[in-house]
This record gives sequence, C-alpha cells and structure tokens, in this order.
Amino acid sequence: MSTNERAGRPVDHSKDQAIFAAARMLLFRHGPGGISVEAVARLAEVSKVTVYRRYANREALIDAVISQQADHMAASLSIAPDSQSNAQAALTAFGTRLLTFLLSEEHLDFMRALRGATEFPADAMRKIYRSGPQTTLDKLTDWMRRAHQSGLANFSQPERSAELLLGMLMGLDLVRALYGEPSQRDSQNIAQHVDWVVAAFLQLH
Repeated sequence: MSTNERAGRPVDHSKDQAIFAAARMLLFRHGPGGISVEAVARLAEVSKVTVYRRYANREALIDAVISQQADHMAASLSIAPDSQSNAQAALTAFGTRLLTFLLSEEHLDFMRALRGATEFPADAMRKIYRSGPQTTLDKLTDWMRRAHQSGLANFSQPERSAELLLGMLMGLDLVRALYGEPSQRDSQNIAQHVDWVVAAFLQLH
C-alpha cells in the first residue's frame, strides 16, 4: 500500500481519474472483452490493489464507465421544464450530446467490439444495456412525464414518445456504421439535424 493510501491520508484523486480514463479507453476501444483490472492498472500506471480499492471487479469498472456516459448524455434533462423554449432547448442539448457520442469513432469502435464479444457473459451484456441505453431512455421518459404534467406538451405516453425521439435522432446511422456505410450525419451537420428532429417531434406533441 502506498503512503497516500494509508488510513487517515488524503485520497489521491489523480489516481481515480487515471483509473477511470484507462477503463473508458479500454472499454470503448476493445469492448468488454478488452477490459480487466490488470489491464486498467497497467494503463493507469497504478497497482491492482489501488484499482480494487475503488472497484470490486471489472464488471464494476464497466458499469461505472457506462453509467457516467449515460449521465453525461442526460445532463441537459436535469432541469425541470418550465416553458416551451426551455423544453426545446433541453431536448436539443440532449440530442446533440447523444449523437455526438453515438457517431464518434470511440463509440463505433465499441459497437464493433461488442458485436464480436461472443465470449462475454449474457448477463454482463444485459447489465451494460441497462446501465447505458435503458438508463438514458428512463431519464428521457421521466423528463417527458414531468413536461406533460407541467402542460408543456402532450406526452401522454412518455415512454413511447421517448423511444420515438431516440429513433428520429439516430435514424439508420448506427446500422450504416456497422455495415461499413458512411453516416448521413457528422460533426458538421449534427446540430442542424437535431434542430430539425426536435422541432418536428414537438409538433407531433
């Protein structure tokens, strides 16, 4: 145990950041099969004991990375909708963050690695889904439920409306990417696409 890690000594937060950054890079570059406590420790230049003091196992590392990404994408929805312009701005910010991440090379590499991760346990794959896509859907659904209760839009079936918005935002771009086809959206036109989708979506509601 290092001097900084002994009882009563301040926690070295730089190690927290290094461990998390290493886990994120390994997960999104190589998929679930490419992440292990040993690999994270080596990349972060810390001991395995240091990693285990923060995360019980590799599943905990994966869950932390996926959960953080879901929280980041949904951060714009943390504000309570109180006006039509407020609601439109929140959905636009959410959509921009979502597509910027989903269409990044980092995420596309992760999807390709995930597709080939036949050795990864099914229950672990389900946990990744619940921590990422399902959590994002749940937060968007909850936001739409609050917007409906505030009378800002007719989200009488918030979960269906949330899934509709996600589908409108993503279109077929993820499918195109997995088949090696170029995306119709890129960093230059994501904002224009999101503005159009959000405006059309709100007109439906």
